[in-house]
Amino acid sequence: MSARAFWGRVVTATVLAVSLGLALTPPHPPLRVSIILAVALGAAAGLALFVAASRRRPGFLCSRASSSIGRQLFLGLCAANEEVVWRRTLLGELLPAGALVALAVSSAGFGLAHRQARLLHVGTGSAFGVLYLATGFLGASIAAHWVYNASVGSVLERPP
Repeated sequence: MSARAFWGRVVTATVLAVSLGLALTPPHPPLRVSIILAVALGAAAGLALFVAASRRRPGFLCSRASSSIGRQLFLGLCAANEEVVWRRTLLGELLPAGALVALAVSSAGFGLAHRQARLLHVGTGSAFGVLYLATGFLGASIAAHWVYNASVGSVLERPP
């Protein structure tokens, strides 16, 4: 994929997430824990999810993997974009049909939207959705997604 196509996708995803966030007010699960606890649970879940899926520790726990602030902000933007689309919007819009239906459909959509490892993405999407439903705070699933993506990136940037 060219750099132009890559950045086009990032901009399109951001515009979509912002537009959906402004245009729709889907139902959301009730807040069940404090926001600070929800974000901490999300970060811990993202790390646990990465370790379970990859059977290895992230590079930033094993070595001095370089990770710029800009890169982390980019990963956070990507995680937030996807969480707004898949959890806040789709899962939220489907909540009146029941939490399990909303979770299953939004997780399946999340998996299908990824080109590789679709079954893995259905699983990670399910975990992010469960966090949102369990805590009632979208920031929990954003934190989990961000930490998961940062963990994947830390392994990819490590020298062999």
